[in-house]
Amino acid sequence: MTAHDRCLPVNLIEDLSPVIRYPIAFLLPMVGALLLTPAVARLAHRHEVLDHPGGHKVHGQATPYLGGLAVGGGLMLVGLFAAGTNGELLTILGAGLMLGLVGLRDDVRSVSPWWRLSFEAAAGLALWVVGVRAGVFDLTITDLPLTVLWVVTVVNAFNFIDNMDGAAAGIAAASAIGIAAIAGHNGDFLVASLALAVGGAAIGFLRYNFPPARIFLGDAGSMLLGFLVAALTLKLDLPVGDAAPRVLSTVLLAAVPLFDLTLVMTARTIGRRPLMLGGTDHTTHRLREQGLPVRLVLLIMIAAQGICSALSFIVYQQPSEVVLVVGGALAVTWLMMLWLFLRMPEAATTREATAGVVVAS
Repeated sequence: MTAHDRCLPVNLIEDLSPVIRYPIAFLLPMVGALLLTPAVARLAHRHEVLDHPGGHKVHGQATPYLGGLAVGGGLMLVGLFAAGTNGELLTILGAGLMLGLVGLRDDVRSVSPWWRLSFEAAAGLALWVVGVRAGVFDLTITDLPLTVLWVVTVVNAFNFIDNMDGAAAGIAAASAIGIAAIAGHNGDFLVASLALAVGGAAIGFLRYNFPPARIFLGDAGSMLLGFLVAALTLKLDLPVGDAAPRVLSTVLLAAVPLFDLTLVMTARTIGRRPLMLGGTDHTTHRLREQGLPVRLVLLIMIAAQGICSALSFIVYQQPSEVVLVVGGALAVTWLMMLWLFLRMPEAATTREATAGVVVAS
């Protein structure tokens, strides 16, 4: 816990012992998502907010969007209790809500990618202003753009990974639980509670989003979850010292979405395809092309992020010398995995798009 947190007025979450505090922070959003998701699905059907099959999309029937409303409902309530009067956490919640509303607008009626990027950058700037920052070099000229870049990158990485039933929600849960473990270990109960709330809401929603999904997360949900993961990794009160342990630990907490984003951007650059055009060239699609069942692919993705989150917990406590060796080994592994996945065949719709067939975004 930082000195700033200790001087704040006591809030409802702070009064509770960890034995009660953390289960409540996790279970309330999970139950909220379990109860709200069916109602939100009916609302989406009633107002025709549906994702219809076709183009690069692989689902076989019209499926409701708006899952982000169910995730955000209980999450925001617990988040407000956890934040209390903490300006930094309240800013995280407010900016997350803003991006969720931008995503909701995009679910109902398409929003320009440039407008989305503008709001994402504004959310990153808001974090910087209140002190939630990428403190790599301790220089505004470098850390301000790094903060904004981190937020924009992670938000879009989670938006990209939301390409298969359960992927974004399951991976967000694995990331959030890793954040909660580190924050709890450091005694930062506010961040740990909010991270557990994110994990609980994602797991509750996963009950209906698990393949075959009965409702999709939508941009409202993927942008909200992506931003909360990005912001909470910046908010982690990691030991002050050499940057290497903090940087590697932070990246590992969002490693799977970041890898998928790297893979897709590289593949589309090589194939001279529009970077923001929807396609079936993601990590999940390539694994499916190998003949793996969709549920197994999902479990592999969640397990991979779980392993990375566990590595993050270990890495942040190590001296820089050890971290540099581990980081070098992980960088080599990252490049080898990237090479391996680029060699895997892409799904048919992406190959058709490359050949000139129009593919819906």
